[in-house]
Amino acid sequence: METLLLALGTLLFAASTWFVLAYAKRKTPCFIILLSIASIGLGSAAVALLPIDLSYASRAKAANVTSHEDETDDDYIYSYSNNPTYIPWKVTYWTTFFLAWIILPITRQSLTSGQFTRYQRIKDGVSRSIKGIVLMMIAGVVTVIVSAVKLRTWHIVTIVMPALMALGNTYGLVLVALLLGNGLVNIPKRFWREACPSSVLRRSRIIASHIEESLFESVMQLEDIEDKIEEVCAMAVQLDEGGDEGLMRNEDGELTLRGQSKRATRC
Repeated sequence: METLLLALGTLLFAASTWFVLAYAKRKTPCFIILLSIASIGLGSAAVALLPIDLSYASRAKAANVTSHEDETDDDYIYSYSNNPTYIPWKVTYWTTFFLAWIILPITRQSLTSGQFTRYQRIKDGVSRSIKGIVLMMIAGVVTVIVSAVKLRTWHIVTIVMPALMALGNTYGLVLVALLLGNGLVNIPKRFWREACPSSVLRRSRIIASHIEESLFESVMQLEDIEDKIEEVCAMAVQLDEGGDEGLMRNEDGELTLRGQSKRATRC
């Protein structure tokens, strides 16, 4: 069975590697590619291990019932030692748990950050992801406290681990429900819409006009910002060369350059 599990894991990670490399862009960083391969491979491994683990559990239950009915000692008693899927299942479960709750959210926020250095991007990603992590921790603490009060025990195996597993399963089920619901509605709707080329062309023209308007507004905003930057740079040069002699205050009390025809900028 260990050889079969190893072959299954190798096959799943090979398929994940092919899938990611086939659909990834050429300029995608190696770290993102490796993280994607690990996420897809571990998720697929968890799905593949579930029916195998259930088959072992059902077999153990049947063997235990038979041994109790016959009042004899059976050699096959279910335990963690004789279940070859226990260690792979545990590693896969907790690895995907930390990937989904901590590593992937921080990585996503770091990649979308507008900071310039890697340290600043990671710091910004952690600070932006800390809200979700804090909410997760609050939900976990509340669940642990409620379970401990109800069961009247604070044992870590009977309280903390089931609470974390319940949070992970709830997150996964909600995400699966949202994705399945979105797919059941949007995919047929998209096929129905794309079946008529004239409707697709008309919709593309409407979208193109909106995009052109957004582009024009963005260009105007960019030009305004460039004008402000040039104003500030000229003001800084004037201050460096002649001090406050080349500056004046307008009606609003804002500093501006003498002879400046553009609008005043605060300094």
